[in-house]
Amino acid sequence: MNNQTHSAESPDSMCLAYGQQVQQLFELNTPAEMAEHLWEIYSGFQLYDHQAGHNPRKVDIFYTFRDLVHFCQNVAAMKAA
Repeated sequence: MNNQTHSAESPDSMCLAYGQQVQQLFELNTPAEMAEHLWEIYSGFQLYDHQAGHNPRKVDIFYTFRDLVHFCQNVAAMKAA
């Protein structure tokens, strides 16, 4: 049985929808401000994690954090260009 779903949307309309979501994300904060907020959130997580003990997902959480910071930095660079 094929469990794949098929979207009626074209790749172009999906890119536009993603772009609109990104635009909404950065309406209240600039990409640089968002990256700063992410650092604050991650710093709080690190403090909590250190107090709470071993977290088997710590590496995965770091990679997610890193990717989000890089995303914000890339958007900031695009806006500056």
